[in-house]
Amino acid sequence: MSKRLPVVVGVSGASGAALAKRVIERLIALEHPIELIATSSARIVWRQEQGEAWAEAVTAWQASGLITEHNPNNQAATIASGSYPVYGMLIVPCSMGTVAALAAGLANNLLLRVADVTQKEGRRLVVVPRETPLSSVHLENMLRLSQRGVRLVPPMPNFYARPTTVAEVVDFVAARALVALGLSPELDSDQQWAGLELE
Repeated sequence: MSKRLPVVVGVSGASGAALAKRVIERLIALEHPIELIATSSARIVWRQEQGEAWAEAVTAWQASGLITEHNPNNQAATIASGSYPVYGMLIVPCSMGTVAALAAGLANNLLLRVADVTQKEGRRLVVVPRETPLSSVHLENMLRLSQRGVRLVPPMPNFYARPTTVAEVVDFVAARALVALGLSPELDSDQQWAGLELE
C-alpha cells in the first residue's frame, strides 16, 4: 500500500475538546498519519473538558506511530511550507477568533499559517466552528470562508438517528468532518437514515 499523505489537525481554544479527540481517534483507526497542532488556549480547554493534560493525550496517541505534534509558535515547522505534502486540514473545534483570523488571511501562529498554506495550495480545509448564538460578524466571516471553498461543519446533532448520548452526537460530527475532508465513506445513506420514520 502506498504511503498516505498526512492530515493536519488543528485544535483551537473553543469549547469542544471531545470533537477533536474523536476526530483524532477516527483518523488513527483509519491508520491515517496526523500532523497535530494545538494552540495554548486549546490546551487549557482540553484540561478543563477532558480532565487530563494535553500532553497526556498526545502521549497515548503517539503509541500508534501516526502522530507528529508541532509547537503552535514554530513557524519554521515542515507543515508551514506549501512544498510539504499533506492531504488537507481539519480545524476542530474552531473558535470564532480563529474563524475571524482565517477570514482576514492572518497567519501569526502555526495553525493559521498552515490553514493559509492549505488554501493557497488548493487543498481541502474543513472547519468545525463552535459558538452560539452566532452574531452577524461570525456569519459574515464564515461566509467569506465558504466562498473560498472552505467546508464548514457545525457540530449539529443528528436528531433523525435519535441519539441518546453526547458521545453518539460527538461521533456523528467527527464522522461528518472526515466525510467533508473526503476521507471516510462511513456515512452512507443506510447509516444516515436508519430508523428514520417519515410522515
